[in-house]
Amino acid sequence: MNRKNNRLAWLLIALAALALWMMNASQPGAAVEGCLAGCATATRPDDGSVRIVSLNVLHDFPHFAFLPQRLDLIAAEIRRLDADIVLLQEVPWTWRGGLGAAYLGQASGLNHAYLRANGNRWAILFEEGEAILSRFPLRDVRFTELRPREAPFQHRVALSAVVDTALGPLRVVSTHLANQNPAVNQEQASALAHFVAAQPGPIIIGGDFNATADSAAIRALQPAWVDSFAAVRPDDPGLTCCVDDLTAPPDEPLEERIDYLFLKPGPASAWRVRASQRLFTAPQLTPAGRIWASDHIGLWLVLER
Repeated sequence: MNRKNNRLAWLLIALAALALWMMNASQPGAAVEGCLAGCATATRPDDGSVRIVSLNVLHDFPHFAFLPQRLDLIAAEIRRLDADIVLLQEVPWTWRGGLGAAYLGQASGLNHAYLRANGNRWAILFEEGEAILSRFPLRDVRFTELRPREAPFQHRVALSAVVDTALGPLRVVSTHLANQNPAVNQEQASALAHFVAAQPGPIIIGGDFNATADSAAIRALQPAWVDSFAAVRPDDPGLTCCVDDLTAPPDEPLEERIDYLFLKPGPASAWRVRASQRLFTAPQLTPAGRIWASDHIGLWLVLER
């Protein structure tokens, strides 16, 4: 009996140690990694504008469906648009492909910064997080975990940096909010608003907010934050979610708009939205067949002064 009790005790101790290790291993990143300056090779003439892209990449753990092909589609679109700044969510690290942010940065000729939100490459050979790509150096990089957590192993973060554009300094933020509990989502949106408010403007905030335009979470951010797509296209529903089958035809139906690019003007800011539209709105032909770049539709914003 004593031996059985001892075995049970050691088993419980081992399980507790494993749980503690997993909880410590699966924490948001404690530091930003990447190439903040000196890696950008893409240049374009100054036309008095700043071009910004935002997209939830879709890591699709553990299947990683068509991930190499989809990363190539995303990089090709960034190059085609000649984007200055790219805000990305669900950017994966996988044991086969390495860090998606580094791959996209190199493939599009941009600097990159990445912050882990979930997983751990050393513990489970996978992680994902937020990233910022930029043709300009990234400086004054900041980040925070958005609380409360929706589940013990589900973390949401915001990654922020200042980009010295041709039109002046612009702070940009990439983020991804909770998707299961509307109350938690609203509290995380409030935490994000406090994080942004502590930083001088003008600021662009892009990401997957997992909240529709009529939700309490989004309404609370306005009018201090300008919904760039709605400002330019007030009669367009701007649906961004979700593609249920990555091999679906172009008429795949979307249900809701939960991805945004917000402008928070600074004091006496002359920044304004020139244009805004949706991106990745149809599948593309790849060597693997017809593939959507993500299960989300991306956003494109042109700012001017």
